[in-house]
Amino acid sequence: MWFLILLAAVYLAVNFFLWHRVIRLLKNIHGFFGNKWIMIVFTLLYLFFLNSIWIWVIFDDPIWTAFFKYINNVWIGIFIYALIFVAAAEIVTFILWAFKKMRKGYDGYRRYIVMRGTAVVLLVISFSLYGVFHYQNIKVNNYEIDIDKSSHAGDSMRIVLVADTHLGYSVGNDMMSEMVDLINRQKPDLVVFAGDIVDNDYYAVSDAEKTAETLSRINSKYGVYGCYGNHDVKETLIGGFTVSLDEEAKIPPEVEEFVQRAGIKILQDESETVAGDIILLGRYDASKPNSSSGKRASIDQLTEDLDRKKLIICIDHQPSQLQEKASAGVDLDLCGHTHDGQIFPGNITINFFWDNPYGLLKVGDMYSIVTSGVGVWGPAMRVGTDSEIAVIDIDLR
Repeated sequence: MWFLILLAAVYLAVNFFLWHRVIRLLKNIHGFFGNKWIMIVFTLLYLFFLNSIWIWVIFDDPIWTAFFKYINNVWIGIFIYALIFVAAAEIVTFILWAFKKMRKGYDGYRRYIVMRGTAVVLLVISFSLYGVFHYQNIKVNNYEIDIDKSSHAGDSMRIVLVADTHLGYSVGNDMMSEMVDLINRQKPDLVVFAGDIVDNDYYAVSDAEKTAETLSRINSKYGVYGCYGNHDVKETLIGGFTVSLDEEAKIPPEVEEFVQRAGIKILQDESETVAGDIILLGRYDASKPNSSSGKRASIDQLTEDLDRKKLIICIDHQPSQLQEKASAGVDLDLCGHTHDGQIFPGNITINFFWDNPYGLLKVGDMYSIVTSGVGVWGPAMRVGTDSEIAVIDIDLR
């Protein structure tokens, strides 16, 4: 609770700083913008967006809740970029001040403030607009790997990896319809969903029946399998942070029914054989296990009775314990969760937190493939990353 209070205080302080910088810019551009009514209107608009992260809780009508949730998701992205570019502008200003190149009272100071502020505003608008439209376009990312094992499936196999659809306020049936069409065009032997199918709140899924029917149209020779992720559990989030501390993080029955109607078979710390001799191993999520014990089994426990001569494919939401999986005999580890950082500069900083934050990595004899996912979490934007499905062609020997 204290963390949330501290976070709220920091959020308000940063927003006051950003608001003050825009007010100063408006006053310096022209006297008209310094009019008190212009200041009042801007302040009210800013307060509206500032409070969008929580104001949805006062509405019972799902239409209004969805509206403010989407506004909140877009605002988070705008806020992040405003903070980044304003901070960069302040650093430049400090450097100029330190070298006595530009200070208050110098000739051209007001023009400098206007140029600096205009550049920041244009950058924030450009990055935000690009991100809002870009995340809705789903790409296809292809991988080719060789595994020295044979199978009754033949000398090759095509898997489509999907993760992080985050169905809810920012992702709906339109994107799922586009995704299903892309998947079916690949003519997959197997389709895998690596978690975060919904975005915490099942009731945020617009027309869940239609969306489940859309997903059920996926054509796959050996079926559609998956695991749950940390956002498939029911939790109340404000600004992307959990506030329902008294709620048990469990998969709601509505989500389980939705997934069944969608034709996705979930594996939770259990394995299943497909195509006669290919072993699929699905795992509980690492941070929100959803198991009766609140824990998940070790990878050694899950593989100790498996035939390592057969192709073993692990479906795990988070790309963790890669070396342990490789040592336990896993041949291919399919994950999501990271979104590849989702928005710049997250696609750079994400590299500090995961051994394989995105793409293909070979660990011992095991291939780890992490997709950036189809949907979005938090900011309804993608900048520097793509919404994608991953197509994996396996050459079996």
